[in-house]
Amino acid sequence: MLYDDKYANHFLNIVCGRARFADFALYTVNALKAAGTPPALAALAAPLGTAQAAFLTDVAKRTTGGGGSQDNTLAEDTQWTAIHAFLTETDVVTIRPAYFKDAVGLKAIYPAQLGGLTEATKGTRLAKFEAYVQALEAAAPKLTAAPGKAARKLLEAYRAVADAKDTGENAVAGLIQQLGPKAVALCEALWDVHCTGLAAYARTPAQAAALFNYGLLPNRTSRAAKPKA
Repeated sequence: MLYDDKYANHFLNIVCGRARFADFALYTVNALKAAGTPPALAALAAPLGTAQAAFLTDVAKRTTGGGGSQDNTLAEDTQWTAIHAFLTETDVVTIRPAYFKDAVGLKAIYPAQLGGLTEATKGTRLAKFEAYVQALEAAAPKLTAAPGKAARKLLEAYRAVADAKDTGENAVAGLIQQLGPKAVALCEALWDVHCTGLAAYARTPAQAAALFNYGLLPNRTSRAAKPKA
């Protein structure tokens, strides 16, 4: 059927992380509580809120229990603390004395000064520290090989925890209908709002659309059967 996807629960086909989807549902819960909401819709705030809370509890269990993403984040921060200490000590003991009055050579080590490394954001730490390690290794004739070797070990350890964190975060994202019964229940509650909203605002459907903030979602993939040519 050409429009069969219009009669399928599209929430089940959203590709999204659990935490993001929980925020999406919470937006609708609050929208249903707004003054002037038709009674039939307002009555859905409580069951949707219950489904959202249950789903959010499941999110917390999946992301913090048994070495989840929270643990990986702590490991990453701990490793960066060790790198920060190394950067500070190496700067004072090795780099500054070696590059005294050599601003050009110092800039090769610190393109954005020491603060560009020690104050790097989480998203840039790995790339910036890797560039620093390579600079130390290239400067071995002047600094000896020891600083570069020590930095390389720290880099490998940091990359390992960063990769583990990325793997953990990616594991909590996927097609909603594959994320467990709590996710499916939340999708069904959202579908109830969708259908009731279309009925309540049959002549002004844009008002029903305002119950949802699809801008919170990264993308949506329809898995309904493709129409025949």
